[in-house]
Amino acid sequence: MKKSIAILLLSAGLFTAKVSMAQTTSTSASTSSSSSTGSVANDTAAVNFTTQAALSDMQEIAAAKLALKSAKKASVKMYAAQMIKDHTKSSAEMKKILASKQFTPPMPSPAAVAPDAMLTGVKGAQFDTAYMTMMLQDHVKAVQLFQNAAANVQDPDLKAFAVKTLPVLQQHLTMAKSIASELNIKTTAMGK
Repeated sequence: MKKSIAILLLSAGLFTAKVSMAQTTSTSASTSSSSSTGSVANDTAAVNFTTQAALSDMQEIAAAKLALKSAKKASVKMYAAQMIKDHTKSSAEMKKILASKQFTPPMPSPAAVAPDAMLTGVKGAQFDTAYMTMMLQDHVKAVQLFQNAAANVQDPDLKAFAVKTLPVLQQHLTMAKSIASELNIKTTAMGK
């Protein structure tokens, strides 16, 4: 009988140890999961970057859609089509990264995403000049945003995304400068 009780107590002790170990493993897994989730939310540079990059993509797409309707020059329309393609792809990539981290950047207001007032109400050559001027300014800012993210964001996936996307934005800026030159828009103050 004593042997049976001893075996029963030993079994109960092993069961308790297994449950305790499982709880510890579960707690540490949940802690590491929440720390990877919280790593973006707790990284000010990452939050600022994702918020501004998401807004920039939405603004570029909205302006480009308007350019497809209102621009006169074929090169401006081709540029707009490229902006829609590349910024849609960029948005999807960033959303995928953020979804894996269970982080959603704050959504901008519809007014913040609406095409710039300098684009509404103009068509043809005036639109081309206004749109390309805006693209120059926006892409100088976007290149700076992604350079800053590549240098300062702590999350390795977002940092890699910034590094990967930066050459595309630099290409957009180069293209914008070329089209601006065709339109006689001064680009000297628009970055290197």
